[in-house]
Amino acid sequence: MANGNVHSPGHALAVLAETGAAGLMIGRGAIRNPWLFQQIRQLRRGEAVRLPAGRDVLAYIHELWEAQATPDAREPAQVQRLKKFMNFIGEGVIPAEPFLHEIRRVTTRHDFFRACENYLGHDRLMTLEPEETKPAEAVHF
Repeated sequence: MANGNVHSPGHALAVLAETGAAGLMIGRGAIRNPWLFQQIRQLRRGEAVRLPAGRDVLAYIHELWEAQATPDAREPAQVQRLKKFMNFIGEGVIPAEPFLHEIRRVTTRHDFFRACENYLGHDRLMTLEPEETKPAEAVHF
């Protein structure tokens, strides 16, 4: 198994080629881009890689909110919980810095989703790769 901040289907194949590993462990990249596993399979088969649109990412964030919601938790606590995920997801939003700046300051569900809608309420395709993808070393287990 290999890992090393896999952030895209191309990077996944490069890590596999470089390490000779039989598989990958993917963490943050999968939080940012839950389509990543399918994209890797598509690339390995030589198919076109399906990219999500901004609205797809927005729908994913809504699903994530619902999956993480605790019925008796106060709203500010729910918002704080989702902000942890947004640190990973936000790296793939272009431009990342203003989005993350805004999302880190919201305190209500309404403001949280308003910020998300401002940056993701569109039909443009998104790679969800970090703006400045830095070469990462693969770790082979």
